[in-house]
Amino acid sequence: MNTSNRYLTDFDGRRDNNFTVIRLLLAWAVLYGHSFPIQSTKGIPDPLTQLFQGSTWVGAIAVDGFFAISGFLVTASLLRRGAVDYCLSRLLRVLPGLMVCVALSVFVLGPIMTSLPVAEYFSHPKTLQYLSNAFAFPNVQWVLPGVFENNPKTAINGSLWTLSVEVRCYVFLVALSAFYVFRTRIMANAFLLALFLFGAYFFSEIPLLGNNSRWTRTCLYFLLGVAFYINRDLILIHYRLALLALILTITAFGEQWFPYVFPVSLTYLIFYLAYGVKHIDLDKYLGDISYGVYIYAWPVQQIVASYLPGDRPYLHAVIASIIVAILAFASWRLIEKPALGLKKKLLKPVSPPPAPQTHSS
Repeated sequence: MNTSNRYLTDFDGRRDNNFTVIRLLLAWAVLYGHSFPIQSTKGIPDPLTQLFQGSTWVGAIAVDGFFAISGFLVTASLLRRGAVDYCLSRLLRVLPGLMVCVALSVFVLGPIMTSLPVAEYFSHPKTLQYLSNAFAFPNVQWVLPGVFENNPKTAINGSLWTLSVEVRCYVFLVALSAFYVFRTRIMANAFLLALFLFGAYFFSEIPLLGNNSRWTRTCLYFLLGVAFYINRDLILIHYRLALLALILTITAFGEQWFPYVFPVSLTYLIFYLAYGVKHIDLDKYLGDISYGVYIYAWPVQQIVASYLPGDRPYLHAVIASIIVAILAFASWRLIEKPALGLKKKLLKPVSPPPAPQTHSS
């Protein structure tokens, strides 16, 4: 595809993008990154973390990429289709798959892996508390009683924290639209800039988001995704800019100016790969299994670490990848895709009642 004179806006509404592939790669990158801390590796270093020279690590880059993509796509959804469609789409995309994952963790994984008697496990208050993770919005509950207590990490699913902040970003975005922040580009950009500057110094004061300082970075990338969409008619998709972004990304590692350059460079690279290279139609053959990979990776890796302890992060990553791919495919085909199909039914306009017939005498 010749993209020398194409801007992001030229791809509005087009389905032939590579977001499905990119999200799957990012989800697997999180799995790979977690294969080192989830088990004892006895000092075996992650070569990618060494490459990044302490500036970041592969899991953080993957999550950042998710949030940049999310900010872009959900802003498009909100501004094109309205708040009702937007809210329903977000609920159907996040909750059904998550609810099943949490239920399987509590009612299948827990009883099998707990060191407690099954009756004691189910009567423990933490078992019931863990079910709140199914709704994404509340604070994450990390443990189930007696489960993974001998692993280096005891969390049942350490990845769920990102869903909590992402759902809050969704709510925050629709709240902004209710105040007509996105009525014009000038107004939107002014507010986004003000929000960025305010968050840089007073992040804890931002409603919904500021109660956890760990969310600062992910919110920044979500905000960048929103800004890319608002200014999409100004953002040229060109291989030379992508090459420049790649060079800046690589040279920023280990430098003090990393946090000032890397977020924009990474975000641009993601959108170039989405629109500026040949389309890979993964949806046709596999579906969008990235969400399933993301939510099932950590618990599966914990199980693998329990049964195969030792310093074998690469072997563990391979085994976990195979199991997770099967679970993610099943989640997409049986849960997530059917749930998304409900939107058309739920938003189907109600036909008005037929007009009363009149009879001439």
